[in-house]
Amino acid sequence: MNCFLVDYGDILAPKKGFSRLFKDYTHEGQMHETLADRFFHYDYRREADYFSHLNTLSAKQFRRRELIDLLVRQNRAFGVAEKHIDTLSRLDSPQCMFVVTGQQPGLFTGPLYSIYKALTAIVVAERQKVMFPEYDFLPLFWIEGEDHDFSESASTSLFENGHIASVVLEPWNRLPEQMVCRTVMGQGITDSIDAFLSLLQESEQKEKIAETLQSFYTPESTLELAFAKTMALLFKDYPLLMLSPADPEFKKLSADVLHRELATCPHTSHSVIGQSSILENMGYEAQAKPRTVNLFLLNHHGQRMKIEDHGTDRFITTPGQYTYSRHQMLELCTDHPEQFSPNVILRPIVQDHVLPVFAYIGGPGEINYLAQYRKVYEHFGLRMPFVIPRASITLVEPPISKIMDKVLRITGRLSLSRKQVYLNAFKDLRTLQKNAVSGAENHDFDAVLDKAARNMQEELEALVPTLSNLDRNLEQVLSGSMRQVEKIIEGIRQKTHKAGRRKHDELVLQLDKAASAFFPGDVAQERAINVFYFINKYGWNVIDDCAAILRAHATESHMILEL
Repeated sequence: MNCFLVDYGDILAPKKGFSRLFKDYTHEGQMHETLADRFFHYDYRREADYFSHLNTLSAKQFRRRELIDLLVRQNRAFGVAEKHIDTLSRLDSPQCMFVVTGQQPGLFTGPLYSIYKALTAIVVAERQKVMFPEYDFLPLFWIEGEDHDFSESASTSLFENGHIASVVLEPWNRLPEQMVCRTVMGQGITDSIDAFLSLLQESEQKEKIAETLQSFYTPESTLELAFAKTMALLFKDYPLLMLSPADPEFKKLSADVLHRELATCPHTSHSVIGQSSILENMGYEAQAKPRTVNLFLLNHHGQRMKIEDHGTDRFITTPGQYTYSRHQMLELCTDHPEQFSPNVILRPIVQDHVLPVFAYIGGPGEINYLAQYRKVYEHFGLRMPFVIPRASITLVEPPISKIMDKVLRITGRLSLSRKQVYLNAFKDLRTLQKNAVSGAENHDFDAVLDKAARNMQEELEALVPTLSNLDRNLEQVLSGSMRQVEKIIEGIRQKTHKAGRRKHDELVLQLDKAASAFFPGDVAQERAINVFYFINKYGWNVIDDCAAILRAHATESHMILEL
C-alpha cells in the first residue's frame, strides 16, 4: 500500500480546485500565521495555544448532564455500539471535550469526503489523547439534517466502465424548503437501491452491502436516520459518536444563541461583512453571504422560512409574508426554540455554545467561510475552536497504478520518481500526456532504419566489382536487390510509424482514463464517488487503510493512496 503526498497548491487539474485561502491556511509559512492570527482565535500549529484553549474550555460551563442524556438516546437509535456510547459518561468531567466534524446526510453516505471527515475526527482525537492523557477527546459527527437541499443529499455516484454513473432518489411527497431530516424517502428508495446495486460488480462484499442498504434505507425512514445507521455500521470499530441538531432537546440547549440573534440582528451580519471586507482586501474570496437574520422559522411540516428584519421592530417571514413584532418573535423563540433553525453562519455558533468543542474538522469550503466568523464568535461571547483541515484522499485502483507505472517507464527519465508522475498528473495532466507520448514516439527509429539501409547498400555495392568480373548479368541482379532492399526498409518504416501512432493513441486514452479516476466529472474524486464502490471491490478494510495513512501523516497535504 503506497501513499504519496501532494501539496494543495500543486493541485490544478479539477475545475473546482482549492481556494487560495485554503492553500495558504494549509501551507506552513507566514500566510498561515497571518490567517490564524487575524481570522481565528487559535492556531493548531502553535503549541502554546493548546494549553490556553484547554484551560479556557475546561473552565467553561456546559449543560453536560443533559448533553449526555441526549447523545446516549440518539446514538442508541442510530445503532452505535454500546462500547462507544459508554464513553459518553466521561462527558461529566470538564476535562472531556469533542473533536467535531459534520456534513449533511447523503444517499448511501454520499461522497467519500464524509468518510474522510469522520476518520480525521477520530485520528485527531487519538492524537490529542496521547498529547494530553489527563483529558478525554470524543470524535463527534454533526449530521446537518436541517439542510433543505434534498437534491444534493439524495444522489450519489460511482464508477462504471471507466465512466461516472449517478443514482438519484426522487422526492416523495416532499414540500418545498422542507428539511432533509423531515423528508421520508418513500417507495422510490427501493428503486434507488436496485439501481445502485446493479452498478456494483459481483464480489464477495456485494451481498452484505445489499443487506446493509436494504435494512437501513427503507420507504418509511428519513435520509438522516438511514445515513446515521450506515455510518454507525461502517465505524463500528471506531469510537465515532453522532448528533442530530434537529432534536427538540438540542434546540433547548441552543435557545440562548437563537434568542440573541433575534434580539441583536443585524449585528451578526455586520460582523461577517466586516471580516469579509478584510479578507477581500487581502485577495481572498468571501464565501458566506449573511442575511439580516441568520435564522429560519420552521413550520409544522419542517419547512424553513426566511426571517427578514424590517428595522421597525417587525419581522416578516417568507414565503407567506407573515408579520411578527420583535416581542412576538422573541417570545416564540423563548417558548419554542425547536421552531427555529440556524443558517450556515449561525450553525457553528450554536455548535460551540452547546458543545465543549476542542477542534472542528473542516473541508476547504468550511475553512474558507469560518475565516469570516471570528467577530461573530466574539459577539456571542465565544472563542473559536481549533480549525483543522480534514483529510483529502484520492484512492488509486491497481489498473490506474499500472498506467502510472507505464508512464514512468516510457518517459525514461531517471530523475522522475513515481510521486512526481502523480504530481504531474494532478498539476498538469496535458503536459504529462505530451511528455509521455514524446517518450513513446522514440524518434530514433527513422535514424536506425536509415543507417540499416545505408549499411546494406554499401555491402551490396562492395560486391559489384567482384560479381561483374564473374558475370556481367549479376550486376543487374545486384541493382534489383538494392531496389528491393529500399522497398523492404520503407515497408518496415511505415509499419513502425503505424505502431508508434497506435501506441501514442493507446497511451493518451490510458491517461484520460487515469484523469477520469482522479477527477470524475472534473471534480475531485472525494467529492463524487461513494465509499461502497471501493468497499465492494477491495473489502471493508478500505476504511482501515485510510485510517492507517491518516495516523501516519498530517492533513496539510492531499494524500494519494494506491490500493
